[in-house]
Amino acid sequence: MADDRVIDSFKRNATEEVRATLRTYRGRQYMDLRIYYLDDAGEYKPTKKGINLSVELLGELTRVVGNLAKAVEAEQAAAAAGPAAEGGGPPAAK
Repeated sequence: MADDRVIDSFKRNATEEVRATLRTYRGRQYMDLRIYYLDDAGEYKPTKKGINLSVELLGELTRVVGNLAKAVEAEQAAAAAGPAAEGGGPPAAK
């Protein structure tokens, strides 16, 4: 029997949310990040869109998400600086 505990969630859009769940199945603990949709009855139901990992991989997942956050921040900073900062400005005069 599975034992599920929703740890946190956030709205993806008006009809979907992303849930972080701790789940115990056959004596092993898993972490699940999954998209849920709002059905016609007003209840959230899970989709196939998600990832289920052993909690032993939490450190690896944290590392990867941290690196992703750094990459997004760097790209946003470069975009805010404009094309000249990326070398995409007008050619230099000769």
